Amino acid sequence: MDTWTTIRNGREALGDYLAGLSADDWNRPSLCAGWTVKDTAAHMLVIPTMSKGKVFLSFLGSGFNLDKMNAKIVKKMTAAMSTADIAAKTRTSAESQSMPPGLKLPGVLTELVVHSSDISEGVGTPFALPVEDYLAALDHLKNIQPVFGSKERIAGLTLRATDAEWSTGSGPTVEGSAQQLLLAVAGRRSALDRLSGDGLTIFKTRQRKLISVLP
Repeated sequence: MDTWTTIRNGREALGDYLAGLSADDWNRPSLCAGWTVKDTAAHMLVIPTMSKGKVFLSFLGSGFNLDKMNAKIVKKMTAAMSTADIAAKTRTSAESQSMPPGLKLPGVLTELVVHSSDISEGVGTPFALPVEDYLAALDHLKNIQPVFGSKERIAGLTLRATDAEWSTGSGPTVEGSAQQLLLAVAGRRSALDRLSGDGLTIFKTRQRKLISVLP
């Protein structure tokens, strides 16, 4: 299956998941610091629905500050869209192959996989994509330092998935499901409680030191 088909399927599944949430669920905090489930779901519509030009102009208008740009866009979108609108748009825009400036295809998949987990973990109701999607995102993030800080976070450690034949790195081991490993690599500290291994103490220490780089 090609990556765009994987992304389309994931977006459609997420749209169905979002459509089944209650009003309380939408208002719960997601794993994205300071954002509710609604905020995060709205943010996920930026890639498939905003043109490169609009994204660039918003970036320019925010002084080239990614955090400020994201906050402004999310505030505008959540004010204009109901939760039903967001769920529906997530599904109807699933086939979009738009990519904002500076983001490549593996990054588009990673955004989907990480943020859908941010949402489901916040809600407390499982939403699972195929394990291969989490592995693809892990393979992308393991070499990424900007924004996520992942490369420095996992340096000198072995990461091992317990639900798939996947590992990376060398050194003390941190292991867990592919989804929880991905969340931890992306800087979501709540995932640490679901991991194990003789490298976990080091990993936890690095999470505290690098928390300021989280998207």
